[in-house]
Amino acid sequence: MEERQRKLTRRLATALMSLALAGGWAADARADIAYAFARETISAITITSVPPLTTLGGFTFSAKDSATVNGSGSANQVGPTAPAPAPPVTPIDVTQAYSGGAPPAPENFFARYAPGAVPVSPVGDFTRGDGQIIFTPPNTSSVVAESYINTLTAKTEGGTAALSGSFNFVATATGLSIAYTYSNNLFVFTTGTGVATAVFDFTINLLDTVTGLKVPLAVTVPPSGISAASDSRTAPPQSAETILSGTETVTAAGLTTGRTYSLTFGLSANTVVSAVPEPNVTMLVGASGALAFAVGAVRRRSQRNATK
Repeated sequence: MEERQRKLTRRLATALMSLALAGGWAADARADIAYAFARETISAITITSVPPLTTLGGFTFSAKDSATVNGSGSANQVGPTAPAPAPPVTPIDVTQAYSGGAPPAPENFFARYAPGAVPVSPVGDFTRGDGQIIFTPPNTSSVVAESYINTLTAKTEGGTAALSGSFNFVATATGLSIAYTYSNNLFVFTTGTGVATAVFDFTINLLDTVTGLKVPLAVTVPPSGISAASDSRTAPPQSAETILSGTETVTAAGLTTGRTYSLTFGLSANTVVSAVPEPNVTMLVGASGALAFAVGAVRRRSQRNATK
């Protein structure tokens, strides 16, 4: 009986070796990287109308962000605040949402925390979101989201940040233009089973407070062909990092003079990254478990036969 047990064990071990050679030996397994970064800054917003607009006030501002790992995490929010008759000097500054290794990225840090063409994290896995509005010239609004994982286990991370502001005005002409400076950055990188998505979005809405209807807006797209309004990247497939800056103009026509309108700005950044175990790792773990279970069963049966 012992000889039979040894033969069965050798056969199972041979089968396991064949699986390992077919799928790739465990020593060849590597962690899967999934990285996404999205940042956008809007500044120097100017509104031109002849004659100039009459501002009523009703300013409201808010900021929020979040960082999640496998669907749970932290979120922060400031506002909505309602200063009057003009924006406050004090910035609207939401606390960074962060999850990961220490130390966290600095507060109001809108560059990449994991730099490099092949991203290198200073703290291992992390995800974050952060946003800030500064009302002193050039009146800068910035959002950032960044997520990084380098793992052999299934994992999903997400980062978000969003800002919004609005105010009311009385139209003094049938048209107006809104110009602003933008600076944005998108980058995604993956290996193995990693998947990464990065998105930024800038919106301007003009609402007729009498009819409740949105006023159509026309955007002058910059020579790059990529608007500051929104853009996204997903990997795979891999793509180069995109860093753009410039100016853009939005125009509105058909306004009714003397009527009150509401102008709203929104700015956001989002990242999502995920990875699952390497297939050869999963296969080897399963095969090893099957071998241990089978050998154990043979041993238990041999022990029962020996006691009869």
